[in-house]
Amino acid sequence: MKSMRTQLLFSLLAYVVTNASSQTSSTACDHKHIVGPQGLPGPVGPQGLPGTIGSRGPPGPVGQAGPPGDKGLLGPRGLKGDKGERGNTGGQGKIGKAGKHGEKGQKGERGLQNPLGVMPVELLKKQLEDLGIIVSSQGCDCSCLHKRSPHLSSGSFTIAFVGIGLIPVYCDMETEGGGWTVLQRRKDGSVDFNRGWNDYEKGFGNLSSDYWLGLASLHQMLQLNGANELRIDLKDYSGNSAYAKYSSFNVGNSSSKYKLTFTGYSGTAGDAFSASGHSLRNVNGMKFSTKDQDNDNNGGQCASYWKGGWWFNDCHRSFLNGLYQSGSDPNRITWYTWNGWSSLSFSEMKFRKKE
Repeated sequence: MKSMRTQLLFSLLAYVVTNASSQTSSTACDHKHIVGPQGLPGPVGPQGLPGTIGSRGPPGPVGQAGPPGDKGLLGPRGLKGDKGERGNTGGQGKIGKAGKHGEKGQKGERGLQNPLGVMPVELLKKQLEDLGIIVSSQGCDCSCLHKRSPHLSSGSFTIAFVGIGLIPVYCDMETEGGGWTVLQRRKDGSVDFNRGWNDYEKGFGNLSSDYWLGLASLHQMLQLNGANELRIDLKDYSGNSAYAKYSSFNVGNSSSKYKLTFTGYSGTAGDAFSASGHSLRNVNGMKFSTKDQDNDNNGGQCASYWKGGWWFNDCHRSFLNGLYQSGSDPNRITWYTWNGWSSLSFSEMKFRKKE
């Protein structure tokens, strides 16, 4: 602070001297100038503003590579690429090890026995066929006979089924290509169909007229055939005819009470078996009933009441084993979808192996 005052004092003194000298020179030019002492430097001014940033210098040299970093996390799976071209076929490989033994096959059917002990089986078979007995080891019914000998006419035949025995049958060789085995026929009323279980199981009647093949033989033949179809031919007392056909037909064994199953109706007589609109008359899946064995779904006893054995439900819209009488009554031979309750003069049920 004192230094500042001293500087100002000297500066003022220098101004006075200089001003006085100037006035003196104007009046006395011949006098010399008086030079005062040099003034002290002024105070330091304020700091100036910062200068502008200079241009960026050139990049330095590349440094040395650092150590490898830690392994990163596994990224998401990429999209599936296009299928590549098939490669060239490789060379033949080595033969592999032998596989396991297969399962044991089923036991074959028993062959024909030679009753004389010396006669060749084929000769025995020929002699039986010469007697009109057809020998079958693999289920040969009328369709098989027709296939073997298309010239055969309709008629009675006896077929020897190995493991079953001799079965007399009637073959229809004309209707719809032939080869039908008849299981039931009503044509003249010569045979009573109001019978018990044993008769219906074994069969009865005359092959050329009223006839029932027998439930046991029917089941066995159907099983040997595999797939079977059924045809039912009908006639009324006025000579009109119609038929019903089922593309699938089967009858179960004795344990099932010879349960009836069928599908695939076609024909002109209507599907009385199914009794459309009357579920309690549908016989599909029904057991067979007779007057001494009641297997129906009726609270009473259909077979006893209607006087004949049949696959009754509760009770029927089809009944081909009824009384052989003209007129109109459900206890007679009826096929309701064609002729109502009016009795029929003829019925024939027949099956053949489905090719």
